[in-house]
Amino acid sequence: MVIKFSLAKCKTRAAFSTKLLQKGKINLSKIKVKFKVLLETPILLVVDSEAGEIIIHSHGELLFKNCKDVVLIEKTAKTIYDIGLS
Repeated sequence: MVIKFSLAKCKTRAAFSTKLLQKGKINLSKIKVKFKVLLETPILLVVDSEAGEIIIHSHGELLFKNCKDVVLIEKTAKTIYDIGLS
């Protein structure tokens, strides 16, 4: 399955975000198994990764708080979407 998403610099914060281009819901339970969870709510997770802290919304948006490496962001986003949407 090819997962398409957009990557953009966040207007309100000094961060990058990705959003799914197709409808989808991320299974947060699957993400919790693969990443170190810093904060958990019913609709989002904050995880620690090699790309720094990431806020993962169940509706498909990922917010990369402290990473400016676009290649690493894309790679990490693909990994999260592959795990959470399968």
